[in-house]
Amino acid sequence: MPAAQDKPSPANPVIYVVSGPEVFLRQEAIQGIVRRVLGSADRSLSLSEYDGASTGLELADVLDDARTLPFLAEKRLVMVRDADLFITRYRAELEEYLENPSPCGVLLLECKSFPATTRLYKRAQAAGEVIKCETIKPRMLPAWLADRARKTHGAQIDSRAAALLQDLVGNDLGLLDGELEKLALYVGERKRIAVADVEALVGQHREEKVWDILSAMAAGNEARAIGLWEEVWQTDRAAPGRAVAGIAFTVRRLLAAKRAQQTGTPISEIARMLMRWNDEAGVRSELAAFSVQQLEQMLCTLLKADVDAKTGGPSVQSSIEAFIIEGCRNRRQKRATG
Repeated sequence: MPAAQDKPSPANPVIYVVSGPEVFLRQEAIQGIVRRVLGSADRSLSLSEYDGASTGLELADVLDDARTLPFLAEKRLVMVRDADLFITRYRAELEEYLENPSPCGVLLLECKSFPATTRLYKRAQAAGEVIKCETIKPRMLPAWLADRARKTHGAQIDSRAAALLQDLVGNDLGLLDGELEKLALYVGERKRIAVADVEALVGQHREEKVWDILSAMAAGNEARAIGLWEEVWQTDRAAPGRAVAGIAFTVRRLLAAKRAQQTGTPISEIARMLMRWNDEAGVRSELAAFSVQQLEQMLCTLLKADVDAKTGGPSVQSSIEAFIIEGCRNRRQKRATG
């Protein structure tokens, strides 16, 4: 399910608009446009990028760049990222520019919203391409994974394996695609990704590491929990949100198991729910260590850590360390009092 395009592109597009809420699809579309327009040309000589969210960005600077003859390239590509504010400020001027665009420059506007009811939309559509990158609904992600595996990674993924991959990783397309790439390399010439492959490469290692963090917290062993967190963090430095999501995912499963225990579900079935088939004793221990209220509070704390990291607050690493320290302290106090 690639980014949607309203109609075939003209022979020589002078503008591309990549819009929509799905960041991963926007980045993919942009990469494709850069390759299409510039080919093998030196990007440092033929590609200019501007921050459209900056109030200091002037349209004249962008258009002067688009009208400048490219050096050692057929075209110059001028990209305005996060261009919603830029488009709003200069809508009429952009409409006018598209009536007489530069023959040597191509504009690329990236934005979250580009309504089809506007005159600018219609002119951009006539002079180039409007590419929509809509959010893929969670229920459609297994189909997206199958399509992506086949077209991008040259592999097939079983439907159950795709569902498990989504369950383990979440709904972030970038993270899902990263795991698909690893899985395609893992299965090699076999070219078929099965449930066992997802469990082996994605699920089991991460599940065990994160489960061990919670086990150490349940025991009040702060040093071990921090050490295990550092191991998880080291493998996910490029994607801090995934590191938080890994812990939150396991806490949610433990919360579901705790609620199942309260309804009388046998421990053997709960162990299967948690993918801890041979560790019923460990499952009992972790279930006894945390109350439903504590697990719910842990999820709230993890959500705050994720939001803080995305809004200039404390880093993921420091927030999770504080989360572990607080959890271990509470566990030690509970054991001391009773």
